[in-house]
Amino acid sequence: IGTDLCVMRHYAVFGTFLSFSCMLYSILTCLNFANPFRQEGWKGVRFMNTYLMKKAMIETAVDRGIKEMEDDPKRSIRRLTDLGKQFSRNRFQETVFSVMQELLNNENSAYYDMMHNLIKNSEKESLKKFGVNFGYMSWSYGAARVREKETKEGVLIPWTIMLRYDAKAEDGLTMDRLSSLMEQGQDLGIYAYFIRECADDEDSYALLELLERYKECAYVWFKSNGRLTAAQIQRLRVCRNSLVCLPLSDPETSLTAALLRDQKIPFALYLEYGRDSILPGLADVYKESVLASETAMFFLISADGADCAAADLAYRSRLEQKYPFVIMDYYGDGQSISRVLCEHTNLLEIGSDGSMIRPDGQKGEPFPFELPLIDALRQVMPPKKPFSESHPEA
Repeated sequence: IGTDLCVMRHYAVFGTFLSFSCMLYSILTCLNFANPFRQEGWKGVRFMNTYLMKKAMIETAVDRGIKEMEDDPKRSIRRLTDLGKQFSRNRFQETVFSVMQELLNNENSAYYDMMHNLIKNSEKESLKKFGVNFGYMSWSYGAARVREKETKEGVLIPWTIMLRYDAKAEDGLTMDRLSSLMEQGQDLGIYAYFIRECADDEDSYALLELLERYKECAYVWFKSNGRLTAAQIQRLRVCRNSLVCLPLSDPETSLTAALLRDQKIPFALYLEYGRDSILPGLADVYKESVLASETAMFFLISADGADCAAADLAYRSRLEQKYPFVIMDYYGDGQSISRVLCEHTNLLEIGSDGSMIRPDGQKGEPFPFELPLIDALRQVMPPKKPFSESHPEA
């Protein structure tokens, strides 16, 4: 029991803050070591009671972890990494945590400043809610359900659904369809959703009310502009399972970021780059703006038709720990997370008009909303191969 508590406590605190900020890319390879649902036979009421109990344990541990990180971030993060290595269950996990220990031995690592800013500028309940929903409900509990359902249904299931939303659209990805996707998605283990606005939404109240309704999900909401009204900001204080992401290219973003810091609402920034963008140069141009915002996360999103060229830049920046924020490759890291959680790299993105978005950014067939979600996935996702075919080396 003691070992299980230590493992759960490590995952609760480390997973919450590092999954939120994605402080180290290599943590993604170790998520399953704290996943109690990989075991066979956890069914029905026993499964649900165990899930509720462990979730309560995690939330309690997160409260304590926040306090420890407030008092001494460096010591707390290093100690949690040591704990992760101690309870690693195989040589690969032990190797990854050893790498993390080596990185964190760098007293000048900018990630210590990132964690300081994150705790200083965020309301603690928001950190806990978003972190537990993303790090545990999606990456642990949800991922286990995804794998279970894939085996049962014979089809690959995405760990997240990427959505493009236009509040003014009368057809396509409507509010009712969004709600249905999230309702049915939870049953399949999908607890994380990325929502990109395609057009200005004057109030966003209907969307925020929808996100708040599914309290165990985690949402990253990409605004089409850098403006938030006072009413929207107050709504975000209540909607703690959502992370608002502002476009760095909008001049209003810097003012809005200051307002969010003042209200202690976690936020991120993003930049969409095109076919002719030179990413290393973009990083240098926008570095000061990102630094001034004190955000912990900066997404790079390839425009439709542009190559996903941000992967190498994002990966190198995380290893070098040069900036007190994490650079994320929207599509590339989404696939990397999928590879770890689901053992495949298939993502699902639905456009505002209801059509699927292909990997090259082109519109695909309309998503079959009229079908139950699992039946719709059978039409649009590849079938799950037997273990012997997907792991020929075995």
